Amino acid sequence: MWRTPLAPVGMSRALSAGGVGSAGEQPGMKFALRSALIAASLVVAFAQLPARAEAPTGTPVGPHRVGCDVTEMSGVHIHAHLAIVEHGKRVPVPAGIGIVGAGNMVFCLYWLHTHDASGLIHVEAPGGHYTLADFFAVWGEPLGPKQVAQYRGAVSASVNGKPYRGAPGSIPIRDGEKIVLRVR
Repeated sequence: MWRTPLAPVGMSRALSAGGVGSAGEQPGMKFALRSALIAASLVVAFAQLPARAEAPTGTPVGPHRVGCDVTEMSGVHIHAHLAIVEHGKRVPVPAGIGIVGAGNMVFCLYWLHTHDASGLIHVEAPGGHYTLADFFAVWGEPLGPKQVAQYRGAVSASVNGKPYRGAPGSIPIRDGEKIVLRVR
């Protein structure tokens, strides 16, 4: 007898009572009913998930514990631009940083993320202040005085065209700022 552990009780009982696959039924009917049962079971299962699912890929990261939610947050909504220049050549900041999903389906969206390779960092969070260390933690890449992602060498930083003297990870992400990291 075919059953799914996620099936609503009434559907499982109907299956076990011979409601599917009984004599005289067309072969395609059994497949169609099973498909409908699977679809209904998935709807029920997803409806029971908490609003914020803490999956291993959605675990909060970074110094300020950047979270991951199934929808964008609206408390803080800002954008900053990040450029990475390695030995005089600009390298792209990848699209999809902080977007956990498969195909066109998004399972969770980190509060700091990118949609495209323009370098625009989207901060859509319930609140708080974030730094480049947070963004690089979401990205899963190193950031320090001698490395930016996969690029190694002496790192210098500027914010809105002015040199930044602190550690690159401590640069605050603020609305409209233009952050440049140079690796020499």
